[in-house]
Amino acid sequence: MADESKYRYFAFIVYPESAPTDWWEKLRASHGAFARSPLHEPDGDCSKPHYHVIYKHSNTVVLDAAKRVIPAGIAANGWVEPVPHPRGYQRYLVHLDDPEKQQWEGDPRELIETCNAFPLDLSRELSKAELQTIRADVIRIIRENGVTEYSDLLDGLLDSGMWDHFDYAFNHTIAFGKYVDSYRNKLASTSLDRSSDE
Repeated sequence: MADESKYRYFAFIVYPESAPTDWWEKLRASHGAFARSPLHEPDGDCSKPHYHVIYKHSNTVVLDAAKRVIPAGIAANGWVEPVPHPRGYQRYLVHLDDPEKQQWEGDPRELIETCNAFPLDLSRELSKAELQTIRADVIRIIRENGVTEYSDLLDGLLDSGMWDHFDYAFNHTIAFGKYVDSYRNKLASTSLDRSSDE
């Protein structure tokens, strides 16, 4: 009996040596939303250079419906599988959580090619301990750099590429905005106290 479970995300592998040379253009022309990894070199899991591809369907569908969107001859051996954890699979495209596997230079979001508005999401769930560390890091950054404006905090985190810190500070505007205001007031008060002592 066929599996009638429905999914929204599906994955497959493409071997450049056996896929059509214009396979990426064919996926783009299908109007499906796809993301592909950079070229993975042979490793213990696979003996040939290959790409990992993830496809997002507009609705939840059974596997056979997803396969019909992918042009023939692209997926290696016609193998397509459902992806129950799409964020984890997207991170796997560039081995974000597998430092012992092949690594690439550059911003992971620029290494992954998308087409037809694939909603790339390389974020991950942070543990409570990681969130506590990020919160403490952001407070330290404010103090050590004398940050007196919330916008300067966000700009600094963005420019430094501290994505988890940026997201956390951005999503906790009230807490960090109030802390920055309080820190600015404290600096101003300390400055006034010093000038009155002179």
